[in-house]
Amino acid sequence: MKGSSGIPKKDIDSTTAPTPTTTADTNAQLQNTTEPHRRKKTRKPPLVKGRQPAYLQGDDAKTSKVSAFKEMSQTPSSKQSVSPLSNVNMNQHSAPVVTSSTKNSQLESAEYVDTNKIKEIAASLALRIRPAFIEKDLDQLEIVIKGLEDNNFRFNRSPFIVFEEIKEFVLMGGVDVITLMQDGLTDQAEDLLVRMIRLGFNMNVVDDLENSVLMRACKAGRYELVKVLLTECPKLRKNWLNVFGQNAAMMAYRYGNSQLYPLLDQAGISRCPENPVINFYLSSFDLGGYDSSDSEIEEYLELFKENNYMNLADENGQTILFHAVINEDVDFVSFLCEQKQFPNVTLRDANQKSVFDFIKQIKDPAKKVEISRCVYNLALETVSLQKLAKYTYSDGVLGKQ
Repeated sequence: MKGSSGIPKKDIDSTTAPTPTTTADTNAQLQNTTEPHRRKKTRKPPLVKGRQPAYLQGDDAKTSKVSAFKEMSQTPSSKQSVSPLSNVNMNQHSAPVVTSSTKNSQLESAEYVDTNKIKEIAASLALRIRPAFIEKDLDQLEIVIKGLEDNNFRFNRSPFIVFEEIKEFVLMGGVDVITLMQDGLTDQAEDLLVRMIRLGFNMNVVDDLENSVLMRACKAGRYELVKVLLTECPKLRKNWLNVFGQNAAMMAYRYGNSQLYPLLDQAGISRCPENPVINFYLSSFDLGGYDSSDSEIEEYLELFKENNYMNLADENGQTILFHAVINEDVDFVSFLCEQKQFPNVTLRDANQKSVFDFIKQIKDPAKKVEISRCVYNLALETVSLQKLAKYTYSDGVLGKQ
């Protein structure tokens, strides 16, 4: 079917921008058409809903104005869903950016206030803890421990660990903790110590005689505390010795706390441990005579630094000083007596003999006098041993001084 212009009807419909015709031509077309319902459509603009305008059909026909129109036509209405990308574009040019910055500023201010508040609480607790231990004020200590628990503080973490009071307590805490345990460990004190362990307190602290918390707990027979120490403290020095060469197992056996024996055995704590210093000393004789070289002296110093092996007795109850005297080793006896971790001259072996009894048996007079002087001077330097030293030497081992 052709129109009055001689162009096929379908071509007329596909043309979006027809050339205007005269009024006569238009009327002629309307008279010849058999579809009256199309009369109104011919009077409308070429852009019809559902059809693409001519200026959008080719890339060459697009202009900046067309692009702007396209973007506007594609903008979703308020009822339509908005894509995440559209949200990003809108947020970049709208007020929420300012609102977000304001919220961040408010959060930073709140965090600053909270940080200061936390520091104030930690400082208050830090100032209380050592006096509570020194005065054995368990109620005050209860307040400190509960404050730590409620605020999620730990002894080994910031902000609690940064205070000088806590550093001092960690350094001197052994004396304070042992002081709390000296007069007998009560149920309340045991509970507080268990809670301290679980708050990260270092239980390797010792008092002035190198007694550890584990030793004191074994002496007091506190099963729960010993169990927590052995099972919840992976870095615990279980085999630590005090200045008398005693470990935790020796304490438990000495005071008859048999309920602790299974725990100590399971932890591998023996009441008759080997002394590596004695083993090293005796092995030097097996190599063809003892000659204390610088390397050997360094080895002994490292062993003494590692633990209090100076007064750890062997299965016969004899310490390293006993072995040095028995072997009439003047140089090594002198070396031992000069150490900070000095030998305990009051100890006796399994036969109830002291080191002075073995000095009497030295056959070489010169060695006997020299070794006697070293041990006697050591006894005088340690005030607590003066009485024993004077009593022992009253039989004329040294003769008149």
